[in-house]
Order: sequence, then structure tokens, then C-alpha cells
Amino acid sequence: MDITRLKLSEIEADSSQPRKIFEDAQIDDLAESIKRYGLLQPILVKKVGDKYVIIAGERRYRACRKLGLEYVEVIIKDDENAMLISLIENIQRENLTALEEAIAIQNIKDKYKCTHEDLSKLLGKTRVYITNKLRILNADDYTKKLLSDNNISEGHARALLGQRDVKKRQELARKILTKGLSVRQVEKSIRDENQSYQSKEPQNENYEELIEMLEEKLCTKISINSEENESGSIVIDFYSKEQLESIVDMIIGEM
Repeated sequence: MDITRLKLSEIEADSSQPRKIFEDAQIDDLAESIKRYGLLQPILVKKVGDKYVIIAGERRYRACRKLGLEYVEVIIKDDENAMLISLIENIQRENLTALEEAIAIQNIKDKYKCTHEDLSKLLGKTRVYITNKLRILNADDYTKKLLSDNNISEGHARALLGQRDVKKRQELARKILTKGLSVRQVEKSIRDENQSYQSKEPQNENYEELIEMLEEKLCTKISINSEENESGSIVIDFYSKEQLESIVDMIIGEM
């Protein structure tokens, strides 16, 4: 691993990197640490034209720039795996928002043709974690904006996807803001509307409890359709082949 020194003016941020928001207070703290102890970890860069683009370490770069440093220590990497290194670095080491992390994971999935299982191994996350994170990207722009601005939680965003009508979904999202609905209340509201639309008998409290248990275990929307003779069916929603495989894995794993 060869460490070299570059002029800070030769280095620039990567416009395609998933992290878009940097807290000023965190940059200030990092700058103070660098001022006292020096740059403990070099910045990873790749050469693009006559500049060096950051692969990993933009916070360190911003802190050094804030200090007015002329030179910084860097490690120059080949371009071939630069994007993968950058994305993994951001996912594992930076405080990304849920939406930024989902975008970063999707970028790896698209560029390297990864399955959810591949991503699980690559990032050290469970398949369920990967599937749930990527589901956020199916949200409409309004819901994504609420999530990005921290007005709703990641759990709220996933729950809202159970409402397929975008206008109704956005109305429900506004109720989260005005009435402070919990994730469970959002899920119940969607479930009740779906049951009403299907002209099904309301599910009794025993089924409600079972539904909550199943949804928590399988991380997706569950419906139970019951008949008068107490027979019925369970409907498990999935949004991609990978999520279906993940659900099957969880069910088989309990057998």
C-alpha cells in the first residue's frame, strides 16, 4: 500500500458518490482531530484526467480543506474497482441516510450484477436487510423526500408501500406528519382498507396478532382471509424475486 502526498487543489469530490449530506458539526470535529493528531488515515483517490477523484474519505477531505492544508496523504487506486471500494466504504463506514444507503446498494447491484445473496456476503448484511433496504427505492418521490428529510422513518416508508394507490399513499403519509401515526398504525390502516375493498369480513383480534407476528418475522405485508368455517388463506406480499427467495429462506429455516 503506497502512500503519497498530493496538493489538496489536485483532489476533487466524486459527484456520483451516494452521500450528499455532510453535517457541519461532524466536519468541524474531524478538522479539530486532524489539527491535533494529523490525518491518521489517507484519502483513497483515483486519477481522472489531470485531477484525482475521491474514492473514500470525503469527510477527511472536507476537514483538511477547512483547515487550509496544502498537502494531504493519499493512496492512489486503479479505476477498475474504485467504485466498488467507494460504495462499500460509504455503506460500512459513513453515517448514510436510509435512502442514500439504498441508492448505494442499488448502484452496486446494477453495476456488478449482484443478487441479494451476493450483496449480503459483500456487505456483511443479512438478505432480509438488503431486501428491505432496496424496497425503499420503490417509494414515490413524495415519500422519498419525507424520508430524506427525516420526517418519517424507514419503517414508515416501507409500510406505506403496502398502499399501491400513490394518491392514497401520500394522503396517509401526510397523516403520519399531522397525527403522528406509528408504523403499526400505518400498516393497520392499509390492511383495513384492503380488507374493505375486498369485501372480506374484518379479521378478529387473534388474526391481528398473528398478522403482526408474521409481518415482523417476514418483513413484508401479510393478509389473512378467513371463511365462516374458520378455514382461510394467508397472502404474503413480495416485491421482487430476491425478496421472495429471502422469505422462503426464512420460512424453510424455521422448519
